[in-house]
Amino acid sequence: MIQPVAHPARSFDDAVSRIRALQAQDDDAIHPSSQTKFWSHGDAARDAVLYLHGYTDSVQQFAPFAEILFERGFNVFAPRLPHHGYKDRLTHAHGKLTAPQLMEWTSTMTDTARGLGNTLTVIGLSLGGVLATWVAQFRGDVERVLIVAPAHGTSLIPPRFTRPAARLFQRLPNFFMWWDPRVREQAGFEYTYPRFATHTLSHLFLFGHELLHAAREHPPAAHSVWMITNENDFAVSNVLCQSFVEAWRSHGTNQVHTYQFPRALGIPHDLFDPADPLVKPEFVYPPLLEIIEHGTTASSELKENGNEQKKASTT
Repeated sequence: MIQPVAHPARSFDDAVSRIRALQAQDDDAIHPSSQTKFWSHGDAARDAVLYLHGYTDSVQQFAPFAEILFERGFNVFAPRLPHHGYKDRLTHAHGKLTAPQLMEWTSTMTDTARGLGNTLTVIGLSLGGVLATWVAQFRGDVERVLIVAPAHGTSLIPPRFTRPAARLFQRLPNFFMWWDPRVREQAGFEYTYPRFATHTLSHLFLFGHELLHAAREHPPAAHSVWMITNENDFAVSNVLCQSFVEAWRSHGTNQVHTYQFPRALGIPHDLFDPADPLVKPEFVYPPLLEIIEHGTTASSELKENGNEQKKASTT
């Protein structure tokens, strides 16, 4: 796996200049909710957050949580993924995504975010979770990484068959399939895509396989890594998530931590966006804020909070 060369922003002004250049690319074809977003205090903060959103989704899924982080003093940067955010929800553009392109983009976004604060936390959900895994593995200049429900594979395919299945799909035509065949183009929101591309998912799963190999070879470079899963998540493979945890911990490191939302909460795979009535911000946001603000010192408290969540969700 050839790694991009890092070029971190030299200052806050340098980082802002890079963000403004990204925002200038968001023309009339991009839905306003999906444009690259930046919550700025006007100068480098003590802490900054970079958010990497999910496949066929939007930065909008993170916006309500970003507002809370901003109110707590963070500079927050949420860039639009390549080929995402178009008003044309049936676009084929996202079918062009490849692992090298995503890796290069993630490196560039991390470089940009490094100028926004003294320390940087990277959060990624689903596809963004795979990209956050790359950050965790290779970027030693990142303080904390939250890998949330990463799409290293799907629960529908046993882990040992994920790589062969991905290679098979790469040899087949690039199919665009409905996330929910029952409602087709009505699925999701006006700022998301209702279909996924089989080639893009296969690239993603193969990228995840390469990252797992890297995790077995070396501990993560980031200072602190959190693998955050959802027991109610049937979209991605929690078994593969655990494989990363075991691979990293096999090196004797104490950098890696875990947290799992209990199944009783009934929250969906895309657990950030409160526009989805199944998302429960009152249960999802507090533990994530605890991790972001206090890191490893919150580990025992989070376990207790998780138990409280289970009780609350069943009463």
